[in-house]
Amino acid sequence: MLIAAVLVGLVAVATTLGLVWRASQGRVRTASGRIDDVELGGRATLLQLSSEYCAPCRSTARVLGQISGDQLGDNDIRHIEIDIVDRPDLVSRFNVLQTPTTLILDANGTVRARIGGAVRRDHVIAELDRVLAVA
Repeated sequence: MLIAAVLVGLVAVATTLGLVWRASQGRVRTASGRIDDVELGGRATLLQLSSEYCAPCRSTARVLGQISGDQLGDNDIRHIEIDIVDRPDLVSRFNVLQTPTTLILDANGTVRARIGGAVRRDHVIAELDRVLAVA
């Protein structure tokens, strides 16, 4: 009887932790800061911080690439993917705890939003619309 109770407790804890983790993936948060040393898009930049062995990074790169490709005009919305090994300064500066982490920058290079984990197309587009409306 005790073993069954322990197993049920473990399953409940694991399920709760899994649901909390899942809810945090792809969540959009406002952020601040400025990045001056990347080539920015004309209206906004989708800056993706990734790692070589990150499976969600590949799907995020595909989604962000499609979004930047869908925009009208040359370099209006630009997607840049940076490996965190190449830019540890950005990792510490923006407290990157997971890959992918996507930063949405305005035309001046100011960080306007941050998405941790794999992105959802509709969330990115909504944030881009918000950033572009402010500009």
